[in-house]
Amino acid sequence: MAPLVIAFFYERISLYRSRGYSVEDCVELDQDETIEAIAQSLRSNGYEVVLVRDVKELVNRIAKGEHEKSDLAFSISEGMYGVGREAQVPGLLEAYRIPHALSDAATLALCLDKGKTKMVLEHQGIPTAPFAVVPALWTPNDFPLFIKPACEGSSKGIYPFSKVTSPSELKDGVQKLQARFPGQSILVEKYLTGHEYTVSLLGTGDSAKVLGSLQVNWSNPADGGFYTVSNKNEQGNEHLDQFVDAHNNPEVQAAEDLALRTWHALECCDVGRVDVRFGANGKPYVLELNPLPGLCPQWSSLVQTAEYHRISHEVLLGRIVESSLQRYPSLREKQTTIHWHLDPEPEVTTLGPKVHAKPLNTTK
Repeated sequence: MAPLVIAFFYERISLYRSRGYSVEDCVELDQDETIEAIAQSLRSNGYEVVLVRDVKELVNRIAKGEHEKSDLAFSISEGMYGVGREAQVPGLLEAYRIPHALSDAATLALCLDKGKTKMVLEHQGIPTAPFAVVPALWTPNDFPLFIKPACEGSSKGIYPFSKVTSPSELKDGVQKLQARFPGQSILVEKYLTGHEYTVSLLGTGDSAKVLGSLQVNWSNPADGGFYTVSNKNEQGNEHLDQFVDAHNNPEVQAAEDLALRTWHALECCDVGRVDVRFGANGKPYVLELNPLPGLCPQWSSLVQTAEYHRISHEVLLGRIVESSLQRYPSLREKQTTIHWHLDPEPEVTTLGPKVHAKPLNTTK
C-alpha cells in the first residue's frame, strides 16, 4: 500500500524579505527551519510530503490538473493580502474538494477578524472584553483601553501606544493604526489587568481536548504588560512563560474551560490556541482565537506545550493529521501510486528547552 500523500502549503519569510517586504510585513510567515521541520515530522509519520508553497503555486497546479494527485492538504499558509488571507488556500481546496487538515475556510476567515469573532463569542455567551470596532458611534469612558488592527496576528500592529489611558491617546493611536493599516478596522477593547494564559488544544468537536497551558510572564516592567510586535517577535527579546497545571488551580481550570467552550463555539478543527486573560473582577475573557497556530520546534507556544507534556514534534504532527482524517475516513484505506515531484528532504530540527525566548514569526 502506497503512503498517504500530503500536499504542504506555506510561505517562506526569506522569500518575501528578498522581495522587499519589511520585517513587520512578514512577521506571520515561517522560517525555512520551521517549514523543513514540519515536513520532516510528517514524513516521520509515514506520509509522503509534497512541498507546494503558497496559494499562487496551488492555482498553477490546479490549472495543470495536479491537484488530483494528493490525498490530503496541510496548510500553514498565512497569505499576504486581504482580511481573509488565511482562508485563501483552504477556500480553494474546498472548492476543488481536496481534503485538508486544520479548520475550514469560513472559520479561518472569521477568527482572523477579531471584531467579528468577538461578536460571535458574545452571541454564544462566551465572555470577552468589552469592545468596539472603529469607526463606530461610541464615546469611551472606561480607560484604560487597548487598540489593535482587527485582522492581524503575531502581535502585528500592536505597539507600546496600543494601551491608551485618555481620549487624546485613543484618537492619536487609532489614527496611527489607520495610517499603517489602511482599509482595515481597528478594534478597541477594555484593557484587562489580570493573569494571561495561552491554552493549546487538539482535536475536533467532541474529540477536542486541552493539550496544556502556558501562563504569560509579565513580571518584567519593560514589557508593558502586553505583547507588542517587538517584545513578542524580535530575536534577543527574551520572554519566559510558565507551564501551568489545571489540577488544584481554579484559575487555570477556568481558563481552559473557557478555551474549550470557545473552540467548540467557533467549530475549529484539529489544532489551535485560545488566549485568555483575566479581568480585575477575577473573571476570564477570551483575547483571541488562533486556528492556525505556529508549529515551529523550539519556539512556538503550542509546540513547547506539547513537548512539556512529552509529545514530540513528530507525534504532534501525526496527531493533527490523524484528527483531520476523522473527517475523511476513506483516506485511511486509500491507495495511490501518483505522486507530485518532491523537493529535497529537509533535515530534522532538534526541539529546545521548555522555557523559551520567542524570535521572529514563531509565536502564533
